[in-house]
Amino acid sequence: MLIEFSVENYRSFQERQTFSMVASEDETRLDSNTFSILNSNSGLRLLKSAVIYGANASGKSNLLRVIQTLKSIVVNSANKMQVGDKFPIEPFRLNSKSEKKPTCFEVIFLHKNIRYEYGLSLNRERVYEEWLIAYPNQRQQNWFSRRYLSDRSESQINEEYEWFFGKGLKGEKERIKKFVRPNSLFLSHAAQNNHPQLTEIFEWFQQKINIITPNSLVGGFTLKICDENSIFREQIVKLLNAADIGISDIKIESKSVPEGAKQFIKQLIKQETDFQEVEEIDIDEILALHAITLHKMSDSDREVEFAIEEESDGTQRLFELAGPWLYVLQQGEVLLVDELGRSLHPVLSKALVKMFNDSMINVNNAQLIFATQDTTLLDAEIFRQDQVWFTEKDRNMSKLYSLLDFRPLKDESLQKSYLLGRYGAIPFISGLGI
Repeated sequence: MLIEFSVENYRSFQERQTFSMVASEDETRLDSNTFSILNSNSGLRLLKSAVIYGANASGKSNLLRVIQTLKSIVVNSANKMQVGDKFPIEPFRLNSKSEKKPTCFEVIFLHKNIRYEYGLSLNRERVYEEWLIAYPNQRQQNWFSRRYLSDRSESQINEEYEWFFGKGLKGEKERIKKFVRPNSLFLSHAAQNNHPQLTEIFEWFQQKINIITPNSLVGGFTLKICDENSIFREQIVKLLNAADIGISDIKIESKSVPEGAKQFIKQLIKQETDFQEVEEIDIDEILALHAITLHKMSDSDREVEFAIEEESDGTQRLFELAGPWLYVLQQGEVLLVDELGRSLHPVLSKALVKMFNDSMINVNNAQLIFATQDTTLLDAEIFRQDQVWFTEKDRNMSKLYSLLDFRPLKDESLQKSYLLGRYGAIPFISGLGI
């Protein structure tokens, strides 16, 4: 479960910004949109969903990309990066000092009833700091840290990093430390060497965080899970039926793709898709599957087959989202979606979001964080004030803030107030004849 994450000096974010999924004590509405942490004496309540609004190029996508980039580095640094490879880090480029400073990521999360704080400071070439703090039984334990010794004394000339290992971190440490490169993480190498405690943390990043960007190949996941699990396929069909788009069933068929065409498609995918996504999917497996939708005739019970490509953009988009959407809800994981409303009717987007807020559906406390321009979702009947976030450019750098800062009136139209500019985070248009 995600509690909060922070970023500094990354893409459009120059100064430290923090996004939180902690439910505010000042907001008492829609209590069903929150959940309490079991076996916790802290009284902590977390949000089931959150939405991010902002003008184009204000930083919405960059905020979600923070988690995507951090996940990619954790998962790939030990086994898919070699000496000299670069981290996918882009510092804030509109300030000469920031260009030379490291990027900082920090995430606080809950896993198996233990709270963790994991952080990194790094540039494209090396890690400057890496640390992990755990809170078993609500008591702080500093498990490990490493810090780059930029000003080394003669006695430290053979040591690039200053290391610390706390008593709470059991098992092998010194041997694993020897494998760590300037461009790799201790956490990643520990998991590669089956360290019991740190493998748990690694698997949270690898398995519990799910990210859908406009270029994600999520349709491949839906195809695969429909092909392997008939019960899950029936659930996806049920979701499509509920959307009233006329699909009565789905078939998954295998297809043969010539090797030449396959290589061309792979190259095209790599050009159009974030490298993090390419590393995590089996393109050959995706290309071998194809979805067929079935529609009933208007004058009989006979069904007619359509290739998924013959369906509308909205239907294709819903089919792509359906797999990860239902899977995350069932598994109680975290889902981040950029441009949720793309090709979807606002009523359909609203219904999808409400699935996460519905305690009867979201029984495992899955969490949804998404960015959108669909202002019809900015509704006090859907979201609490602490669930709504905004990004805005200030002196060319992105700022992040919550709707809670504005204390809207009880009967205030959030959509209207936002479009009128009361909350900021909208474009200022000039020279377009408006």
